[in-house]
Amino acid sequence: MKIKTVKISKFRAIDHLEINLKDLSLLIGNNGTGKTSIIEAINYCFSKSFLTSKIKYTDFYNGCNEPIKIEILFDGDFGVDVVDGYTTRQIPCNGVYLEIKKREKATAGKFLSDPFVITHYYTPNKPKDNDKGWEYKRGTNSIFKISERHLGVQQPVDSSYPVCVYLSKNRDRQLGKGFGSSMTDIIDDFNWKFARKIKEETEDGYKNFISNKKGYEDAIFERIDKETYKKIFKSLGDILEEYKIYDVGLSLFNANAPFSEAFISQKHSDLDLPISQLGSGMEMIVSLMFLDVLASQSNNKLLILIDEPELHLHPIYQEILIKYLISRSKDNQVVLSTHSPYFYKNCLDNQCIQLLVSKKESDLIKIEETQDGNFGLFPWSPSWGEINYYAYNLPTVEFHNELYGYIQSDILNTDNTTKTDEEFLKGGCQVNYPWIKQNNNNTTTNQCLTLMSYIRHYIHHPENRHNKKYTDKELKESIEWMIQFINQNNKKQNKTP
Repeated sequence: MKIKTVKISKFRAIDHLEINLKDLSLLIGNNGTGKTSIIEAINYCFSKSFLTSKIKYTDFYNGCNEPIKIEILFDGDFGVDVVDGYTTRQIPCNGVYLEIKKREKATAGKFLSDPFVITHYYTPNKPKDNDKGWEYKRGTNSIFKISERHLGVQQPVDSSYPVCVYLSKNRDRQLGKGFGSSMTDIIDDFNWKFARKIKEETEDGYKNFISNKKGYEDAIFERIDKETYKKIFKSLGDILEEYKIYDVGLSLFNANAPFSEAFISQKHSDLDLPISQLGSGMEMIVSLMFLDVLASQSNNKLLILIDEPELHLHPIYQEILIKYLISRSKDNQVVLSTHSPYFYKNCLDNQCIQLLVSKKESDLIKIEETQDGNFGLFPWSPSWGEINYYAYNLPTVEFHNELYGYIQSDILNTDNTTKTDEEFLKGGCQVNYPWIKQNNNNTTTNQCLTLMSYIRHYIHHPENRHNKKYTDKELKESIEWMIQFINQNNKKQNKTP
């Protein structure tokens, strides 16, 4: 089961958005176009606690008093356990609804009130039966009535509901230890299993383990200044004994919880380097794969949210990571935002991958779905050049080549520059760029070309050093003119681009 649609209203710079997701969805676009807000909105919808501490007044669209609304619709159903008398009934649901309002009144009986009122519940796979909620027929033909409060996100759900993993730009260290950390949960489980096993062993077996621990510690102490060690801890012991505190010493690990000081490391010769010392990019990759393994052990599917996975990551590892995410998205779902071409260049032809171009137009955040049939100029859209141009306003040589080649082969059916320029002239372009052609006999010929053909020749003939290179402004102007030419031709032919 995966997310089908996300609706976001009045959240940060987003007035209203509706986004369709696929197995792997990539948000690409300039800074300030809502990519992080979209990912965080999805994460908030999956968060089951502490939302009031995460929300700020600045999260409301333009400071308005209208509520933030986030809705998620899945492509299948999951079960939510709801108490029905002395039994539990499973309600089929297919979505999550989150609404956040600014509080207007203080909470009765409370000195300090939360600043926001949060409504957060799973949505059944059918419309409400009445204003109060939903009705289900029991086996006895009586009616079981439930409302939104019965379906709060704290209710147990079945294993088809995905576990959300969010890796923000400020990476939470999932491989570290602390409250809510996956590593802490693993260590606690290992310590519990160890303690249970020790209890099952004989007294001699336990004494043998303690003896081995002491021998291990003695071997380490042998390699330091023993006199200093003895002096420090003998002095400490003497002081403590005055206060009737006995047998205090230095232990290297807890015999009853030996995994408590464990950490994930990478071997470098004889050194064990903590993953945290290998850079946040590498730590993020290991964290993600670590969480993936944990989820597979419990048969849970993952929803992986990553904000700018390319941060602090070498291009080689960027390509490794996107290949991994593509492979895992077959069973799980991935949503990420990125500026890196290493992430989206290999995703252009995959129908299970959604490229979402985020834009800001007239202060409104908009999302273009590149595979909905209406995006782009070419039959093979989206292309790498188009993505760079429309998402980042970045004119590239690759996009110029695509446009010029498409106009010649698909629209004009010619590879002749003169005929091409004649058609450009009919479209209103000027032939005012002098080009010095280099002939095979080392002589030159003076020509006059349109800007588009001039840039095309300069790109395709780097051996010709007689001509001045075009400027970035001219490259952009040429691209814009060819886009206009293609759109005008499509209107004439009554074709959809």
